[in-house]
Amino acid sequence: MLKEEVYDAFAELIYTVVMADGIVKEPEKSAIEKIVKNHPIAQLIQRYFDSNQKDVSIAQSFLHAFEVCKENGPDTEYPFLIHLVEEISKVSEGLDGEEDGLLTEFVRNFKRKFTSN
Repeated sequence: MLKEEVYDAFAELIYTVVMADGIVKEPEKSAIEKIVKNHPIAQLIQRYFDSNQKDVSIAQSFLHAFEVCKENGPDTEYPFLIHLVEEISKVSEGLDGEEDGLLTEFVRNFKRKFTSN
């Protein structure tokens, strides 16, 4: 599997987290830019924002990212990608209780399956 597929799955996940409230706020944009500066995922995240795709749920994005990573197997990028999702979710105001619970469960399961943290 190409690393770009892993990056794309996480770019979609980040997009759905940020777009949970329907708009991208400046703190979200700044956090993304700061964390992904000079990283290949930055272009993929921007592509999602440019597309204005609105029909992907957070649950679908979590499942997709998890499945792509299962197919990919162990990867040294996973801790960075999980950190990115966690940091973006901290500044994103659009997550409701259910979505925040899904995010917490995703991160917990992901760490248990793919990292030593």
